[in-house]
Amino acid sequence: MNPNVYLNALVTAVPETAIAQSAIRDFMLETLGDTPKKRNFIQKIYEGSAIETRHSVIPDYGLPAGERKFFPPSEGSEPEPSTARRNALFVIEAEKLAFQAVHKLFEQNPEFSAKSVTHLITVSCTGFSAPGFDYHLFREFGLNPGIHRFHIGFMGCFAAFPALKLAQSLVRSTPEAQVLVVDVELCTLHFQKAFEPDVVVANALFADGASAALLSAKPGLLELHEFRSHIIPGSENDMAWIIGETGFDMKLSSYVPRLIEGNIQAVLDRLFVDSGWSRSELELFAVHPGGRAILDKMANVLALTHGELDVSYDILRRYGNMSSVTVFFVLRELLDRGKKGKLFSCAFGPGLTVESAFLEVL
Repeated sequence: MNPNVYLNALVTAVPETAIAQSAIRDFMLETLGDTPKKRNFIQKIYEGSAIETRHSVIPDYGLPAGERKFFPPSEGSEPEPSTARRNALFVIEAEKLAFQAVHKLFEQNPEFSAKSVTHLITVSCTGFSAPGFDYHLFREFGLNPGIHRFHIGFMGCFAAFPALKLAQSLVRSTPEAQVLVVDVELCTLHFQKAFEPDVVVANALFADGASAALLSAKPGLLELHEFRSHIIPGSENDMAWIIGETGFDMKLSSYVPRLIEGNIQAVLDRLFVDSGWSRSELELFAVHPGGRAILDKMANVLALTHGELDVSYDILRRYGNMSSVTVFFVLRELLDRGKKGKLFSCAFGPGLTVESAFLEVL
């Protein structure tokens, strides 16, 4: 019989530089707003973002041109940093933020030991290196040389769910396993100058953050139940993430909220069948705050009228969209607020793919 699988510990971390959304807007106006039409569009996007603060490993977004170090201090920030330069910064900063999260996890949960970790899953879609930050975690924390390592890369905003599903499978197959999941996303490395609606919206949403979670068969904070993955047919061009000459290029169609709205009920229906749960049993909701419009559509489909998505909106307001890390921030906030009960969680990413889960906060 498969053991139950639990999340025993969860922490989050952000870069020390917190930048007001208004300051980032001003950076974008200076860099991209060379006509009144462009300036009006940028203003509109930022005013409607529902974001107040974002964190970045690049302080430049909140600095005058003459004080910038990563982007050129020239008019229009030309020339743009190359993909190689952006990735080189990812290698340095991802390691720092991963260390910060894992140090915090073991410091706050002394009943767990780094040497007892049997499996390490790392997650990121915002940079690459080999050896990656998974290896550097092994070295920094003295993990077992025989540890099993897995990396979930370039899956975008929904990647937390494949990581949790993999952790669940590993614990079910090896009941004594202790699985460490470390997720780092440095989205602000990939600011793009092209003045296209998708690019302007992406520049207004994405931010940097990290999380670390420990899962095992030992009863803990949250129990993992059912997972479901659903690819929306014919939507592969509505959200995409490719490597360009000056960073990673995001394709983010304005149709995404409507595509999600039109497909999320089918996802829920299948989860109900797989789990045996009913809609009336759901007490908590941890929806990835991909943007204000996505949360508004989800609230409508789920018939949430009493603030059930307040945590998702609050994380969007305080941190922006940190890609795959963001749902861990939502879960952590739910735990911090003492919420308990059966929980529906979901996230959306390239494909267009909807990943979802039934969890239970204990």
